[in-house]
Amino acid sequence: MATELSPMKKQKVEEEEKIYSDTYVPELGCKPQWDVDSYDGREYESDPEDRKLFSDDEEYEEYRKERRRAFDSKGFIYEPLSGNYPIKDLDALAYRNVTSREMMTDLANLCAKKLNETKKKTVELVELVRVIVLGGGTRKAYITFMARESPNGPLIEYQAKVVTYAKNLKPPVPILCRPSPIPSI
Repeated sequence: MATELSPMKKQKVEEEEKIYSDTYVPELGCKPQWDVDSYDGREYESDPEDRKLFSDDEEYEEYRKERRRAFDSKGFIYEPLSGNYPIKDLDALAYRNVTSREMMTDLANLCAKKLNETKKKTVELVELVRVIVLGGGTRKAYITFMARESPNGPLIEYQAKVVTYAKNLKPPVPILCRPSPIPSI
């Protein structure tokens, strides 16, 4: 005897499918496109409300310089008062028997693999440099690492950005992998 789903259960299943579809990440508003940086086309603006947090003009100007530097890095340098945070101890456990270094290396390798497949490259991760994480249940990891583009080639600083999900409820989504831009002076 076949059981008919109640309208409530059917609606709930449809809502869950929408929440966890391959094209929609609720916290981001959409599924990120590969090799498209969310910082592209954005202009830096300082928030006048931030001024109220500082009693000293010199302190405030230093804060603004750090914010600007972080913005210009497109998320790959810690930004004060932003909600993002650097992972300071990559050798600490992130999950049972898995360190942050192992987890972030896997995520950076996922991005490098996608880069190699789409751009016909041979980028190979050598060592993590730093990691910045933004978000809660759905997070963006900004991973800076040293890589080689050929087996005996020079070390080149690379950046990878990837979306991850709490408790690994969904597979991570690679966003980009590129050589680090040369900072403008």
